[in-house]
Amino acid sequence: QFLYFIACHQSTMSRRLNTVLEHIRPGKHDTEEHRHLKEHLLLQSLRAQMKMGEERLKEMALYMLHEMHHGLEPNNTSTLRMLPSYVYKSDPSKSEGVVYALDLGGSNFRVIRMVMRRGTLVGRTAKKFQIPAKIISGGTGTQLFDFIASSIVDALGAFGHSDEIKEPLRLGFTFSFPTDQHSLASGSLIKWTKQFTTTGVEGNDVVVLLQKALQRQKIAFRIVALCNDTVGTLITRFYDDRTTQLGVILGTGSNACYWEENGHILKCGEAQARNPRGEMVINMEFGGFDSKRMCVLPATKYDNSLDADSENKGSQRLEKMISGKYLGEIARRILVDFSVNGVLPNGLAAKLQKPYCFESRFVGTCFADMHPGLPATHRVFKEEYDFDLAEEGHRRIVRTICELVSNRAAALAGMAIAATLLKRNAQADATVAVDGSVFEKQPYFRREMQRAIAAVLGCSEGVRLVLTVDGSGIGAGCIAALQ
Repeated sequence: QFLYFIACHQSTMSRRLNTVLEHIRPGKHDTEEHRHLKEHLLLQSLRAQMKMGEERLKEMALYMLHEMHHGLEPNNTSTLRMLPSYVYKSDPSKSEGVVYALDLGGSNFRVIRMVMRRGTLVGRTAKKFQIPAKIISGGTGTQLFDFIASSIVDALGAFGHSDEIKEPLRLGFTFSFPTDQHSLASGSLIKWTKQFTTTGVEGNDVVVLLQKALQRQKIAFRIVALCNDTVGTLITRFYDDRTTQLGVILGTGSNACYWEENGHILKCGEAQARNPRGEMVINMEFGGFDSKRMCVLPATKYDNSLDADSENKGSQRLEKMISGKYLGEIARRILVDFSVNGVLPNGLAAKLQKPYCFESRFVGTCFADMHPGLPATHRVFKEEYDFDLAEEGHRRIVRTICELVSNRAAALAGMAIAATLLKRNAQADATVAVDGSVFEKQPYFRREMQRAIAAVLGCSEGVRLVLTVDGSGIGAGCIAALQ
């Protein structure tokens, strides 16, 4: 009943604000005074939909806690997948020797050689490779994994360690695609993303496919760990800081993982058979939060139209509000609407008609533009779209739109982190490992995340958001070093 009340309340408020927007749009017969008044009211209406106060954030955090608990149960209907990673908490100081990591998350992948001494990374070398487009689109799984295996041979030569090809060294495999993981070193690809259409991989165990390719290349490495980039980020930071509670990705996509007690993971028989006080990393897949019912997420008509036009309509609704793939597109849709309805110059809509043409980095550029006259905002539209945004007032409206889109994303990310810390009861002393271009480069993003965390928890002084670069690959090697 509580969730139904929230959903009805949010839906009613959204409809009322959209009605206001329809009735106060500037008209061609408006006086200058009336036009400025209507522009102000339109921006305030948009602000009311996108800005989230303390109570709104707490409502969302409470619902996320509910979905987390529900997602750990067997046969659940939670919008959080809460996937077991089979990575159990252990003492990093036991890590020893040479290990390799393979980081595959898109068209590029990295081969990393790591040397561990008593839990400390004392040596690291890496080499990047690009997968041929013909393999990504229309190739076979055998071609893909044979190319990866042959690249490992090339990397060993570049590292000056070709002799290690015959040694049964441990390999950690970061595979950042939707995977149904069966054990620490076993997982089947659910569905390709990121423009991959390679055949013969979906539904099959990617560890088996890679291991067979290694054997064809006469590489003696043993794949002992499979993880995604989020889990790798958490483990990388945990090696240096035992207070690390979460790993978070805020880049083109978004996700989070955290330590959960085995006794709470009711959906996983293996965890139930272990010490109930022991802990495993849970991959939340939090981008799908609230996607089924939209009870609490602050969806505007711009979010709804973006979702309706997306290839995965009705899913990943949180990710579509906070990740780098979508921030620019949300802003573009608002800019076009404001142009069509006279708040911004009419010609701007035509320049921004192509979906996703307004990149997320431009949101950051305009938001960060504090100089008199907002020259950086003017330059973006002149250089990228050949459009002269001549009036400073129009540039300020653009900046406000970018500010609202960016700050809402940061607040939602902060809310999700705060909810997870509450689940862990770790809000007093916690490090959160974060990787991704949005967190690293978007102006004021960390500040706004911290504010949202404080709003939910009451205080955020004990929560440290730490940039953890390249954690995806290094983390897989760290996991492998403990096996």
